[in-house]
Amino acid sequence: HCANCGRPLEGRYCANCGQKATSLNPTLHEFLHDFTHELLHVDGKIFRSVQLLLTRPGLLTREYFEGRRARYISPIRLYLIFSVVFFAVSATGPSENLNIDITAPDRAEIAEAPVALQRAPHADPREVAARVGQWFPRAMFALVPLFALLVSAVTRGAGRNYPQDLYFALHVHAAMFGLLALDGLAGRSGNEALETAVVLVGIVYAAWYLIVALRTAYGGSWRRALGRPAVIGPLYAIAIVAAIAAVVLIAIFV
Repeated sequence: HCANCGRPLEGRYCANCGQKATSLNPTLHEFLHDFTHELLHVDGKIFRSVQLLLTRPGLLTREYFEGRRARYISPIRLYLIFSVVFFAVSATGPSENLNIDITAPDRAEIAEAPVALQRAPHADPREVAARVGQWFPRAMFALVPLFALLVSAVTRGAGRNYPQDLYFALHVHAAMFGLLALDGLAGRSGNEALETAVVLVGIVYAAWYLIVALRTAYGGSWRRALGRPAVIGPLYAIAIVAAIAAVVLIAIFV
């Protein structure tokens, strides 16, 4: 019987609660075996998922569409991994490159500022930057459902529903966060040629990724695959600009 729920066991895992049937008093060998298996199994899923996400656009989403999910980590976990990496890279830079004047403004400067800004509770540049860093990840996460909605609009007839479009949106955002993290690392190198090369390659990669991902996940002709990003891109860019403006205003006035 399962030690967790008490149901009769018919294999290595309980059919009712999913718990693995293991000895209640494991030997050291059994403990090390289970520890090694779980560690390598999880790591294997991460490496497999990341490799497929970055090198085969849309295929990981297609695997989820078809129900082949056990071998990969979930879309939301992938999104969180890459977003944490990106925002960590963005938040850590060489201190010598920072040139923020945090001296208190004199009365003349205060008088010349707009009335709304004079009354802003958070006008210190360093404080505003810190608050933007807190709010921007939340804003980006809130934009994922909007991106999925745009995908739904341009892929009508593909036989997918909105939750499936959310899988696709999470995968695309995870890949883009990975690209932006790489760009951020190149910017920290101090090598302008390298940074420029990474930015140019990143632009081409991002365009190629979205086109191929949409065709792989949703099917259709290459002509349709080229037309879909042409609709999604400008509308989503407007949404990102609006989100950035909202985050800055929140950081200053809230």
